[in-house]
Amino acid sequence: MDINFATLSNHLTLIGIYCILALSLNLINGSLGTFSLGHHGFWAMGAYASGVVVWTLGSPHGSLWVFGLSFIAAMVAAGLFGLLVGAPCLRLRGDYLAIATLGFAEIMVICVRNSESWHIFGERGLGGAAGFSISETFRDTAYHISGDKLSGNDVMMAVSGGDNTTRQVIYLVLTWMLVALVFIIIRNLLRSGHGRAIMAIRDDQTAAELMGVNLIRYKVSIFVIGAVLAGLAGALFTNYRSTISPGNFPMMEGVRILLMCVLGGLGSMSGTLIAVFVLYSSEQILALFQTPIPFYIWNNNAAEFQASTKTLKDLWQVVFALLLVLLMLMRPNGLMGRRELSRQYFRDLFQAWRTTPFLPVATLIQFILLIAGLVLSGKPIVTIEGWPFLTVLIWDWPLILAFGIIIALQLAKRRILLRQAGVSA
Repeated sequence: MDINFATLSNHLTLIGIYCILALSLNLINGSLGTFSLGHHGFWAMGAYASGVVVWTLGSPHGSLWVFGLSFIAAMVAAGLFGLLVGAPCLRLRGDYLAIATLGFAEIMVICVRNSESWHIFGERGLGGAAGFSISETFRDTAYHISGDKLSGNDVMMAVSGGDNTTRQVIYLVLTWMLVALVFIIIRNLLRSGHGRAIMAIRDDQTAAELMGVNLIRYKVSIFVIGAVLAGLAGALFTNYRSTISPGNFPMMEGVRILLMCVLGGLGSMSGTLIAVFVLYSSEQILALFQTPIPFYIWNNNAAEFQASTKTLKDLWQVVFALLLVLLMLMRPNGLMGRRELSRQYFRDLFQAWRTTPFLPVATLIQFILLIAGLVLSGKPIVTIEGWPFLTVLIWDWPLILAFGIIIALQLAKRRILLRQAGVSA
């Protein structure tokens, strides 16, 4: 995979968008203690609201006021959708709330996927399943700058004079400025008196209500704030990509954002940011491994297993799930738990390492073994006819051995921690 500035800046911009989404969901799931699975619906609402504004009001050389209006429209639309979902659903708890929010999000995506009959937006509506591009205006007119076909609605391309590198730099800076702004807003909110009420609801709703905390008002307010921030990410995504379709917002995107929060630690903003980098980067790193791995599929017609090969890139969801299970075994409360990166955190970590040096050494060995297992697996040592699963074991023995040692080290670490806590292992 070639690494150049355009590729690197594209990845960093998308990471920034995921950071905004994960921080906003962590406010709902981690700080408030509810369980929402439909965050991708608010992202989609903001993205489409922003796209419609830019698409319908675009000007030949771009317009800063339309660009700004698209962000406002995205946040308002996502906030109203969040209010519509939150007002009735937040009276539910646990799995019921998760199913309700997921249902509303999927309704949103399905409606957009069948929007070709919405002729108020033109002959094809919002493009249906194919989506639409804001590089053309509502009147289906393309504009030209210096002889190149550029988007008359792409403000940053117009500002950069048609230079794509300058456009990438502008969006990269803008994205991380918004990430910093969202981080500061959420941090200040949680440090205020309202933040203490929010965390009281998370810890014990009954006790918080007895202390005079208005549960419904706080739940709906935080839900709407999270939806507004997701809409902000949607506006940034649409203006950056210049195209939008329902395929950008599948249910798995909502699950991915949730996993970023869980892996980082529910209630930890810095942990969430770290998890975004880890999960996004792991998918890109897996794409680098092109070694074929044997894969057997049962064929009902032939009544036998048929051999094929796949790479880690093809099986990234399987490998991703295994890595997540491994990380959850190593860090049950996420990478950071509810703690934030601070001077005291590093002081406590260093003190723990000095007390028990085996723990950091074992963690480093686990990481090295995991990478080595992924690199060395898939070598065609021997193929045993008629024993497909035995062949897989022979091909992938480095990864299997690595996982065995990793699990053994994790059990040893758990035994040491329990002994330090005074609990019999």
